[in-house]
Amino acid sequence: MSNLESKLQHLNPEQIEALYREYRSGERITQLLERYQIDIAPSSLIRALPALPCAGLKCPYCRVSLFERPKSRTAQSVKENLAFCKTCKHRHFFASPSNWQRACTCPPCQASRNRARQDQAIEQRQRIKAHWSVARRKPLALHSLSISHKLQLMALLEVRMDARRNCLNATEPASGDARVSPSLAMDASILQALHEAHILLVDPDSPLDAFSQDVPPKAWKNKVRWLGNVSLDGQQRAPLSQLYRALRKAVSDGPRPQWRDELAACIQALCIEEVCAYIMAQCTARKLPFEGRDKAHELATQLLQANSVQQAWALANTAILGALTFIARNQVSRQHAASTLAGCMLSMSDRAVIERWQLDPLRDKPPAPRSRYSQVVFDVLLKQTDHGLEHTVAQYLALLPRHG
Repeated sequence: MSNLESKLQHLNPEQIEALYREYRSGERITQLLERYQIDIAPSSLIRALPALPCAGLKCPYCRVSLFERPKSRTAQSVKENLAFCKTCKHRHFFASPSNWQRACTCPPCQASRNRARQDQAIEQRQRIKAHWSVARRKPLALHSLSISHKLQLMALLEVRMDARRNCLNATEPASGDARVSPSLAMDASILQALHEAHILLVDPDSPLDAFSQDVPPKAWKNKVRWLGNVSLDGQQRAPLSQLYRALRKAVSDGPRPQWRDELAACIQALCIEEVCAYIMAQCTARKLPFEGRDKAHELATQLLQANSVQQAWALANTAILGALTFIARNQVSRQHAASTLAGCMLSMSDRAVIERWQLDPLRDKPPAPRSRYSQVVFDVLLKQTDHGLEHTVAQYLALLPRHG
């Protein structure tokens, strides 16, 4: 019994019931305290009244009736909207007008919720393992992979391989400055291509939040870990560290004539992405609303017909600085200035060819660390000391061996 409740010890249950009824009817509290000879502050009367049993409500753990505090005659508070067990700390919350759901935090309720979460996690893991089982996919022989897939896989392994767990780490969160390709968009397309070819399989032991609650569960490709599905002996999946060494050995021998068409597509796509990513990054950094990735891709393709990646970067940088000067001098909007960028870059490119401009490399440091995909293609395979930056796409393609 609390100190406040002891102030009502001289009253019998019938008197307490009458007191509460008169209180609810609007009787002045000071008159009630005088009439019933209660020595407490008027504001404490409602707290001094004993709890009332709730008909039909029992504690699920103690199996005794739940109680609720007498309601004040003012606006109902959240604290009054509950029943409680006098034996343990269990609380039962009634529905509120706002439908705000509250949960009891007593130890038995918390333990019950923990057990429910564990049961749900076990069921979810079972569904994931059943749907994303790697046993249903036979490993692919290394020699059966295309050269583009080998190069892409090498780049991924260099950045995301976890040799200890024999898997590729998830895209998110990113670790360090190492990049798979020049852009996140190309990263996603590489991962999608290797997944569709069954070269990489979803790791069913990835964290549960890497999968949806659907039936069957979907895998969030930026959150799951990945397993290699390539064999060196034709039977077992090779550990990723061994697979990487085998890939590097195969690629280090240089390009082969039968790879020409695929390598040409890889080189062109990589150079275009280098320029596209630079344009988008520089416009974003300077708050110029460029028209979008598709427009940047189209522009980069045109610039690279006559320029190297490094020259295209220089043209883009000059055009962007010119757009900022245009804004400052003419008080035009950034949207207006950004709309002139593509035409300015192409116009300067044409003039550079006709007038034989000497486009110097950017004086600043490179816009971003080189991607591993670029290093694998130009440094390891083609053995180009310029890292794929100083020559045109056509000049790189001319270096590839021809059939026959």
